[in-house]
Amino acid sequence: MASQAAMQGEKMRKGPWHEEEDEVLITFVTLLGERRWDYLARASGLKRSGKSCRLRWLNYLRPNIKHGDISIEEEQIILQLHQQWGNKSRIAQRLPGRTDNEIKNYWRTHLSKKMQAQREENF
Repeated sequence: MASQAAMQGEKMRKGPWHEEEDEVLITFVTLLGERRWDYLARASGLKRSGKSCRLRWLNYLRPNIKHGDISIEEEQIILQLHQQWGNKSRIAQRLPGRTDNEIKNYWRTHLSKKMQAQREENF
């Protein structure tokens, strides 16, 4: 935990991850598995919190994550399911390789503006 590191005189790293840190995290997750994130963070020497390591792994480094632009087909699925459910985490479950975080960010930066523009056109 951050408070434990602070008590031991260590300063926790915040901000953008570096490529070297990603490599260390990948190595330790490969060795120790996707569990006990606080232990993994300490054992790796990254000076990051367990939560930070877990989120970095889940949202960016997992081998089964799709990288790159969201396709037109994926966009249509997001729009359809957002109308139906409104819940991004359930939507991500229907798009293999896409994360909740990616869907949320795509909705906020692209699709919500697109939907707003379409509504204004119709009135």
